[in-house]
Amino acid sequence: MKKCAFCTRPADSPEHIFSDWMIELLPSDQRYVCNERIVSRDEYIRYQRRKIKFVAKAVCTPCNNGWMSDLEGALKSIIGDVLVGNWGAIKTFTPEQLKIIAAFAFKTLVLANHKDLGKKRPFFTRHQRSLFRRELAIPAGVSVFLAAREHVAGKYYGFWKSVSGDSKSKSTSYNWMMYSCTWNFQNIVLQAVATKWKSHTHRKSQPPITFPEGDDWKPASLQIWPLNGTNLEWPPNYCLGPDSLLHYRDRFENISVQLLR
Repeated sequence: MKKCAFCTRPADSPEHIFSDWMIELLPSDQRYVCNERIVSRDEYIRYQRRKIKFVAKAVCTPCNNGWMSDLEGALKSIIGDVLVGNWGAIKTFTPEQLKIIAAFAFKTLVLANHKDLGKKRPFFTRHQRSLFRRELAIPAGVSVFLAAREHVAGKYYGFWKSVSGDSKSKSTSYNWMMYSCTWNFQNIVLQAVATKWKSHTHRKSQPPITFPEGDDWKPASLQIWPLNGTNLEWPPNYCLGPDSLLHYRDRFENISVQLLR
């Protein structure tokens, strides 16, 4: 059995991608259409069910029932009132609350990486993942963005998608790797993006590349990590409709970076 993504114990506990408390916010008399990628077969399946249940069997029972449960409880107290209801109501997030939201996004990023892992090495080191378990410390090189999905009465949505890749730089010394995950449940869209240098020497001497929010997306997407120490008003000026949400989800599949040395 593979090991827990955050410690050395066996990964014997499935972690829900959409938490039980989130699912309970949806009507219980609906049938939901699900599209799921089966990693082992590299194919998508489509089915219907009354209860949404997507899991990543990548953690151990003590982690799942301990600090991860505490993180979920803190997240519920912060976004539970805007996740489905109270659409359009102004809410202010403090830096402490934004740290919890960003921690949930990073946890989801790690889970996505380990769900897709196969025989590959994890994107984040054991030390980084262990430190996050102990202190909720998000590694350098991680950026987290918060956006709002357009509300449609009587419609219920959720997805998560991860993307991995690397640079095509002619200078092998400055080649870098990237992993991102976009998560959406109803009103809330979270996007976490991580980078690291391929060269271990550069990892020790150079800070990783980061992606501040571009001007085109700023009206709809709010960067919440790294923290800037100020409050954030929710929701943003613009919400993501069906087409813009797809562009937002896939915006890191092809990127151009100019390194200044």
